Amino acid sequence: MAQTITEAYKKRLVKHHPDNYPGASDVIKLIQHAFEVLGNTETRRIYDMFCQYILYNSDTTAVSEKHAHVYPKPQWVTQKNDVVYVMDVSLRNLYNGKKTMVVTKDISVEVDIMKGMADGQRVTYSGKGLKMPNNESGDLIVIINRVDYPFYRQTGPANMQCEVEVDHKMAQSGGNICIRHPSGNILSLELLPGEIPKPGYQKIIPGMGQISLDKKFAGDLYITFTIYFPYANVTI
Repeated sequence: MAQTITEAYKKRLVKHHPDNYPGASDVIKLIQHAFEVLGNTETRRIYDMFCQYILYNSDTTAVSEKHAHVYPKPQWVTQKNDVVYVMDVSLRNLYNGKKTMVVTKDISVEVDIMKGMADGQRVTYSGKGLKMPNNESGDLIVIINRVDYPFYRQTGPANMQCEVEVDHKMAQSGGNICIRHPSGNILSLELLPGEIPKPGYQKIIPGMGQISLDKKFAGDLYITFTIYFPYANVTI
């Protein structure tokens, strides 16, 4: 994907070179802006969220101020006056749920982040967008942008993964380790002698991944172990 974007970027620059294209400076600025957005994994992911929304809701919307630099504003503003707001939510808050505020120059709305919400999920607040000249208001559409919690990341719809470092003695002889779960609880794990045969070994804790929004199931937690060798000051 990254290589394809880079190749397309270079072709566009050649095509719209000032020697061949009068008034090229404005076009080149747009091309460079597009490359900055699409060439970055995170901003491209947010851009894709908007594209998916616009594909099925072609008469929307204004862009949240926080992420407005990602999108050319006129493309997203229409007569309906809906506001699309990308909200960064930590993995911990998606696990536990939280109430938070969307605050911009024109709107202030409390958003209920429910336990088990998914990355890219949309929540619509009717009438909470921008006011139109006839005093009717558009909608506020909040799109969840999951931000992985330090030490943890989500893999797939419900599984979570983390990496734990143990020294070579514990890897050989076993012992107890404690890690803090996104729930806020401390997980105590007993490692048996020789249970970690090599770096990269994974231990699966069933049911300790993300909980589904309907609370009918929970994913698993995958713990990947690295081994620290203090005498060599190296972790593998």
